[in-house]
Amino acid sequence: MNTSSLPGVRAALVRLLGTVAMALGVLAPSVASRAEDSTVTWLMPDYPPVTIIQGPEKGTGYADIFLRYFVERTPEYRHSIEAASMSRVFGLMKQGQHVCHPSLLKTPEREAYVDFSDPVEFVLPHHIVVRSDRVARLAAYRNADGSIDVARLLKDGSLRMTYQEKRGYPPVVADALKAGAGQRHVIQTSADDDGPFRQLAGGWVDYIITYPDEVHWFAKRLKLPESVQFAYLPIAGLPEYVVGHVGCTKGPWGRKVVERVNAIVAKAGKRPIWVDAEARLLDPAAAKRFEDVYARNSPFRR
Repeated sequence: MNTSSLPGVRAALVRLLGTVAMALGVLAPSVASRAEDSTVTWLMPDYPPVTIIQGPEKGTGYADIFLRYFVERTPEYRHSIEAASMSRVFGLMKQGQHVCHPSLLKTPEREAYVDFSDPVEFVLPHHIVVRSDRVARLAAYRNADGSIDVARLLKDGSLRMTYQEKRGYPPVVADALKAGAGQRHVIQTSADDDGPFRQLAGGWVDYIITYPDEVHWFAKRLKLPESVQFAYLPIAGLPEYVVGHVGCTKGPWGRKVVERVNAIVAKAGKRPIWVDAEARLLDPAAAKRFEDVYARNSPFRR
């Protein structure tokens, strides 16, 4: 055996092992990066009837139904669903974390850190909600067509209202809330729960601003006495309907996910199953109006 060649062999082995280690070092981050890119973390607040993450009706919100539909058709992604408040949703998006939410209202502020899909949900717009025995208190702010001038209403310090901090509102409502910020009769809450409806039912506030589907949902679940019912009044300046979007953290990753959403929704037909789920949440009068508005304005045409 020629032992004089051993140092050369050792040196070659060292060089080879070094090359392999370097290759693995380059490969490992690449593999991790691909795994991260193919994972979609859906952050879900308990926000019935849009998303319902607990209780006997868990998973039956109309955005829950859309999300299941999307997950079933995108096996290339690893989907993770986590409970989260709206504050956490937007906080992580602003940090650049790879997260999505299945039902967001598009606003100029959010577009700075969110990539939005094409329309996914179709709902009737925000309304002023008041106890039916207190509708007359808002008479001074109703126009000839019955709609409410929300800017004038929020200036009335004798009428208390509460609104949810991280909720999206259309410009006419957002501007009125901004103008009233800090006033004692305009109460802001960070909660995502049924608190505003309970406060309204109990007479702690005079009105809230929300969607018709929520009115029917919470009226049934709060088991209100016959003497306490909710009425909802249209807001002047709002369109007949509102569309919701999937929102993902702004950037190449988020754009890729929402493009996939667009492709899936484009093949869902003229009446996606989650639209039926939304329609079932409405009381008879609102359901009739929904069908009329949907027939004339549906964004789903294929």
